[in-house]
Order: sequence, then structure tokens, then C-alpha cells
Amino acid sequence: FMGGCVGGVLQSFVMSPVELVKVKQQVVGESVTSATSTVCRGFFSSTGAWKGLGATLMRDGIPHGVWFASYEYAKTELTCYRLREKESKTAEDDIAIPMISGAFAATTAWVVGYPADLIKTRIQAGSGNGIMGTTRDIINESGWRGLYNGLTLKLLRAVPASAIGFLTYESVAKTLTSD
Repeated sequence: FMGGCVGGVLQSFVMSPVELVKVKQQVVGESVTSATSTVCRGFFSSTGAWKGLGATLMRDGIPHGVWFASYEYAKTELTCYRLREKESKTAEDDIAIPMISGAFAATTAWVVGYPADLIKTRIQAGSGNGIMGTTRDIINESGWRGLYNGLTLKLLRAVPASAIGFLTYESVAKTLTSD
């Protein structure tokens, strides 16, 4: 859990400016060159390249810990279940375990982190007024459920990516450690 949280926090300092470029392109309509140069010029100001960093930290810190902890939990439970059901001594070759565990991990992590992602995007697009103000605006507009507007589309991308990513990780790790 802690490793995922630390990794998520550290990656935020790279991803926040990159996502700011993406949002400037998607929402504001700036070209790649214009958005990138605007963000690069703002590296030494609190509003430039770091706009939305607080929400990015919230989105990537705890949820990354949840992602890895959820993966390990699901993998352990599914492995124990498979061993009981198959009455075999190994479940290592079962590709369903890392895929289902990865899908579960992505779902759990995004349910935890999605409100911060929505808040971050609004702040970076220029329609948000800080984390608390943006949260209040979303709740006033759409109720508490508004914090999850768009989650289904996020899961349609994240669940298969996580399932494939963890299957690949487990397959490569097994290959590298086999004698």
C-alpha cells in the first residue's frame, strides 16, 4: 500500500504538467506547441505548470496504494479459491487470476480517486476555483453523485488496461525468475 502511495505522489509531479497540456488541448483548444510552451513557461510559478497539482496528488496518492493493495488482495483470494476448487498444488498458470485481480484493482482505485480526477480536470480547464470550491460547485450542480460523472467511461479504459498490465507483469516476472 505505502509503495503505491509514494509512487503515486512522486508521479504526480510529472503527470500534473503533462495532463495540464492535455486539458489545454482538449478543453481550451490550444495546439500542442502552444499548450506545451504555456505550461513550460509556468514551471516557476504556482499557477503555471502546477495548476491542479493538489488535486493530482489526491488522485494519485492514496488511490495508487489502493490499486496495489486491491490487486494483492484479489490475487491472494483468487489463488486460494482456485487451489481449493481444483484441489491442485498450483494456480500459477491461471491467467485469469492476474487479469481479474487487475480489473478489481482498477475499479477499486478509480472509485476512490475519481472525484479528485474530475476536480483536477475542472481546475486545469479553468472552470474550478481550488479543490474545496470546485468540489462545492460540483455538488451544487449535480449532487454528490456528480463527483462520479464520467466514471463509467474511465473504467472502460482503466479496467482492461489494468488487467492486461498485471497479466503482463506476472508473466514477465515468472519468466525472469524461472530456472
